[in-house]
Order: sequence, then structure tokens, then C-alpha cells
Amino acid sequence: MSDSESTSQTTRDQAIAWLLRLRDAPADAQLQRTFADWLAINPAHQTAYRQVQAQWDWLEPLKDQAFRARDEALRYRPQTHHSTWRQWPAYSAAAALLFGVGLAIFSPQGWYGLPHSYNTAKGQRQVVALSDGSELELNTDTEVRVHFNHAQRRVELIRGEAFFKVIHNADRPFSVQAGNLSVRDIGTAFDVYKQADRVSVTVQEGVVEMSVQSEHRELHAGQQLAYSDDHRFVPVIASDIAAATAWRQGQLIFNGRRLVEVLAEIGRYHDVQIRLPDPKLAELRVNGSFRTEQLDGMLNAVTALLPVNVKRIGEREIVLEAASGKR
Repeated sequence: MSDSESTSQTTRDQAIAWLLRLRDAPADAQLQRTFADWLAINPAHQTAYRQVQAQWDWLEPLKDQAFRARDEALRYRPQTHHSTWRQWPAYSAAAALLFGVGLAIFSPQGWYGLPHSYNTAKGQRQVVALSDGSELELNTDTEVRVHFNHAQRRVELIRGEAFFKVIHNADRPFSVQAGNLSVRDIGTAFDVYKQADRVSVTVQEGVVEMSVQSEHRELHAGQQLAYSDDHRFVPVIASDIAAATAWRQGQLIFNGRRLVEVLAEIGRYHDVQIRLPDPKLAELRVNGSFRTEQLDGMLNAVTALLPVNVKRIGEREIVLEAASGKR
């Protein structure tokens, strides 16, 4: 082991010890001052402590689970406070054991893996870097649950829409579960949109396999397919790759979409109810590109394109009515 490696490990052990001591005596003013002095000695101390703190926070979900390493680490208490340096080995040994067991069992590469949930509110988007190097991008009002372990990588799309850039690994397959539909990556970038009556899949790069029980469909770059709530694979109508993934640039693109569908899409991004009481207006077709964050701009564009007027009823309710003499 080189001197730098030894020093790094020593610093890490000290950081672990400090973490446990500060948790044990958070109100000890003298301890806080000594800790501040230790941080100031070397920038590497600050880096090591941040890393150890981040690992501890990552293991926080295990606080209600009992296993020997954790119990030993949390049960340890020093007999006196006279010699900080002499107490470090006992602290760091217990904590290192805790971290080692936790990372080996519960990390995304561990035997079991610990699920993580991510979600966005209406109007929000979020990009999540996954532990395997893959990337997950969440659209508005979306929730996913990520479960990685030593054998597999699985994401459950609970609601909404997400775009996946997957680092392919045949030994650890990557799959997305949306209702009854399973989407398996074969080295690709793809979009999955869970709607009330269907799950739509759009492939930007590579190949995916859509599976439901014994039925399978393979999709290649540039292709789209949906699985409906009546248990059928159905083509995606009046859409294309650019339109399906435009939300990633904060846009909505409609190519001949029915007005009722357009209003449903607009409503995903804003905390308002948009109603269309006249069923005759539902079949009007919309073409154009709109910014998702600009509700008034989208509605004004719709009224400019179609014979409808916008009527606001309170702060969170909007009604579209036929424009007089233009139906």
C-alpha cells in the first residue's frame, strides 16, 4: 500500500470516528471545537467527512433494521472522553464494518439492493443519474421506483412518463415495469408513458422488447407501440419520435391531435382543470408547438387556431366553449 493510500484510509477511519462521536454527543461544545480543528488541519479531512456523511445518509433507511454490524456500531460508547485519538480505532472498526455490510448487501450493486423512489410535481422535470451510469429523466407529475441489485436493474413506472438512457449490461438486464407491461432494454434510449388507458413506448435509439405474459414485441429505433387496458398491442396514432420526446426540451408538439387529447396533455403540466363541455369540439384537430410552462400561451394559441373561446371559472378551472358564429 502506498503512503497516499495509507493516509487516505487513515483519514477515512478518522472521519468515521468523528461521525459516530458527534452523533453520540451532539451538544458537546468542546468536541465540536476539536472537530473543527481537525477539519481545518487538512482539506482532505473535509472531503473524507463529506463522503462518510453521504454514505451514512444513504444507509439511513436501514435505521429500523437490525443486523449485527449496525448494532455493534450504534451500541458502541466510549468509557471516557479523555483520549480522542485512542478511541478512534474502536469507533472506526465498528462503523467500517457497518458500511462494509451495508454496501455489500444493500447498495445498488449489492446482493439485495435497496429501492429508491423519485417523483416530480406538476410542471417539474428531473434528471436522475443511476448507479450503473444509466440516466433517468422524469416528466411532469411522474413517480418511479428504482430497484438495482447484483443480478438485475428494474424500474417501476408508477405514474407519468420517463425517458431512459441505458448502459447495456447483459449480465444485469435493465427492465421497466408499467402496470402489466414489461419493457426490457437491449441497449437503447427510450420513452415510457403510462396513461389512463394505455402504456406507450417510444424508442429513440437501439432496441427494446415489450412483454406481457407470453406476448412479446420488439421495437427498434424510430418505432412506437402501445399496450392498451383491454390487453392489446396497438399502434401509436398521429405521433412521431420528435413529438413524443419534445417534453424533454420543455415543449409539446401536436400533429393533427384531437382537441380533447391536447387539453389532457396541457393539463398534465398545470394545476388546473380544463373542461370541454361540448362534445362536438372534442374532434377538432390541433397542429403546432407549444411551451409547456406557458399555460396562457398554449390556450391563446388554441383559440387562434380553432373556433373556441377560453372562459376562466376561478383560479383553477378553465372551460373551452365554441366561439359564437364559428362552429
